[in-house]
Amino acid sequence: MHQRKHIRLRGFDYRSVDSYFITICVKNFDYVFGEVRSGIMRLSELGNQAALNIQQIPILRDKIVVDEFVVMPNHVHLILTILKESNEPYHEPAFAKPMANSVSIIINRYKGSVKGWANENGYTHFEWQPRFYDHIIRNQESYEKIAQYIRDNPRRWDEDRYRM
Repeated sequence: MHQRKHIRLRGFDYRSVDSYFITICVKNFDYVFGEVRSGIMRLSELGNQAALNIQQIPILRDKIVVDEFVVMPNHVHLILTILKESNEPYHEPAFAKPMANSVSIIINRYKGSVKGWANENGYTHFEWQPRFYDHIIRNQESYEKIAQYIRDNPRRWDEDRYRM
């Protein structure tokens, strides 16, 4: 029996007050969110919706901030900051059981909202990769490097797009 690789840091409470660098990719890395021209990301209608839904995260969720984000042709980068600890005690979640108010729940709801909009507006071919990448940002220096990486992503697209 093949078991899926556990991609989250074991024993870490993903509801804790921290900043997280998140990357969410489109299935098969399809270019659906727009295109980069002359180092500027030009969003498609679906890309605009992906950006709008990121901006809605802190409006819909108390004590959550999206510090930086960029929507690229086939992926999204963002820094998500949780400002308040959950009142619920932490216990290691069972496989495929994200905890309430965790990074996984926030990202899964985001992905679902974009997919729902896509389905309702004729983009039924659109799909996300099943998972997402996260990195817990440990200090201010790392935070600044990641924020700059996000801001520079469209300008670096020609060299970066082949590494996905």
